[in-house]
Amino acid sequence: MGMKRLGALALAACMMLGGLGALAEDFDVAPVKMENPPEAISTQEEGELETYDLTFPEDMPLAARNFVLTARAQFELHPFEKLPKANDYTKWYYHDKREIGWCSVFQIWCAYHSGLQLIRYKQGVEAAPDLCISAMEGRVGNVYLAFEEQGRWLQADEIEAVPKPGYLVIYGVRGSTPYTHVAIVESVTELGDGVYELTTIEGNVNSTIKRMNYRYDATPKQKYYNMSVVPEGEITRENCQYTLQKDTWYVTGFAKTW
Repeated sequence: MGMKRLGALALAACMMLGGLGALAEDFDVAPVKMENPPEAISTQEEGELETYDLTFPEDMPLAARNFVLTARAQFELHPFEKLPKANDYTKWYYHDKREIGWCSVFQIWCAYHSGLQLIRYKQGVEAAPDLCISAMEGRVGNVYLAFEEQGRWLQADEIEAVPKPGYLVIYGVRGSTPYTHVAIVESVTELGDGVYELTTIEGNVNSTIKRMNYRYDATPKQKYYNMSVVPEGEITRENCQYTLQKDTWYVTGFAKTW
């Protein structure tokens, strides 16, 4: 039996909450406790969120823009602040005080609170192409599998994987797992010859929320060596970390949320 179709009708049935305040007070539930992902909530209206002077592609849907802005707002709330492993994001998701890596839980929190429809691997639901989605999966490998199942995965070592703001980026570790960490792409600058400068928002980087700024090569000369630092004289972003998290990391690929 084929997958059920999830699309515009699902969004039409969303809870009309009028912003995050009502959500936080009455309707905020931990998705991990649900057999199926919850219906998407209404996304914020244009101009409701602080924009931080970010610009987005004209064809980028509002929910995807708000995904980026919601993540950025959480960074501004906790800029480089050391958070406990049992924090507001993990408690929301798991409904307990377990201590766990929370990079994926952070993106789930931001996705849900900005109106993206959550999906799950092997859920048996096909998301419509125009639906903004993210994966309700705590394990990074399952985030990849959920997007691959939907035909929305860009594998960096197989194609010239071009990132966009609002996509998820998954990192691997050379000689180890290709699914070690997940983050949200805030902005993308094309530099030519397949090279892009990325700014990302990342949960659970040394137990903090960080903005990272680095260069990604979509056509690297050497496989699994597609990340590099921005030369010091060419740094234009403020309030970012410009060193790579680890020299052994690489971009595994991008999950197309929209």
